[in-house]
Amino acid sequence: MNTLTSRCASGLIALVLLSACVTQETGTADAAAGGSGAAPGSLVANGKLTTEGEARRERAFKAYQAGNKALAYSEWLGIAEQGYAESQFNISVMESDGDTGAPNVARALAWLQKAADGNYPEAQFQLAQRYNKGDGVAKDVPKALLYWRQCAALGEKRCAFNAGMALAGGLGVPQDEAAARTLFAEAGSGAGALVSAQSELGKMYLQDNKDRDFAKARQWLEQAAAGSDAEAQYNLALIYSNGYGVKADKRKALALYQRAAKQGEPMSLNKLGAAYRFGEGVPKDQKKALAMFKQAHDAGNMQGTVNLADMTFKGWGVRASKAGAAELYKAAADAGHPAGRCRYAQALRHGDGVTRNPGQANRLQEAANNASIPCDSDAPLGEYLVNRRVKGRN
Repeated sequence: MNTLTSRCASGLIALVLLSACVTQETGTADAAAGGSGAAPGSLVANGKLTTEGEARRERAFKAYQAGNKALAYSEWLGIAEQGYAESQFNISVMESDGDTGAPNVARALAWLQKAADGNYPEAQFQLAQRYNKGDGVAKDVPKALLYWRQCAALGEKRCAFNAGMALAGGLGVPQDEAAARTLFAEAGSGAGALVSAQSELGKMYLQDNKDRDFAKARQWLEQAAAGSDAEAQYNLALIYSNGYGVKADKRKALALYQRAAKQGEPMSLNKLGAAYRFGEGVPKDQKKALAMFKQAHDAGNMQGTVNLADMTFKGWGVRASKAGAAELYKAAADAGHPAGRCRYAQALRHGDGVTRNPGQANRLQEAANNASIPCDSDAPLGEYLVNRRVKGRN
């Protein structure tokens, strides 16, 4: 498939073939089109290339590969003007990239619109991306969703996935979880299945209180985890760790956390840190626990931040520092993490590593309790923190 990829549209500079993404007729010359059914000099007849149209298409692509952009543009333009969507898309790419002069966004968009109207999936995808981001057009997520759904109907899995993400999260459009699940299933099934779609669908079935289905969650997450999706490995580990719809298997859960942690998945790093801290499934190792919590913290996981602060406060695997711990508790509290708010409230109440401030401690304790996290800041941190599992604390 002789299709260009725009630097502006997709961030790629190289010329690529997108046969895996395009479902339109590949442009093979049609004998009937080249015969009496086509007017003399026609390049396109009945939506297909004539023999001459196919020859010009091939000349255009070879010219582009050879760096002769002017000839490529001229050859494709003739075909595009007769309504062949693939060539319209390629002209749009050349206009956007300024291959024959200065970039001309207006002309690029006009040709892109023609190609999209001609049911060319890649054009519909790129036009949707522009409307979603407000790139060269006014931001219009509903219109982006319209084009994503059009190319999804033509089998373009990226379109199905993006439409699913918008509908699942209500991102600029009304939330529709049922439609999102259908789109994720389309994107995650068959040839060219997207692992990211499998992961999102599995997560929906795991987390959705109304339509929770642990069997379906495990089905999709197993596929995504096998495809090395770190978030899917984490969510699948939760299923096996807690026995959601399956016999609990802590060893399998631990192995999944380890696989995800190797990819830097923050929640898995925190879980693995806890395993080393308490010796659950692995030998107890405070230094390894500390390292895992530090990685989770650096990746933005606030529970990892709280756990790192606990280790720092008590000096488990590291030199004790109440001031260092207080800074970490504050970071978690500022991020709205309930346990972080409670720990920082305790530090403020008792002046542990920070100046005493009972008023702020009261406010943080109330915020933690409002988030359904039992918090009693009267308990000194030194007495509260123990290096073992305590229900409701870790």
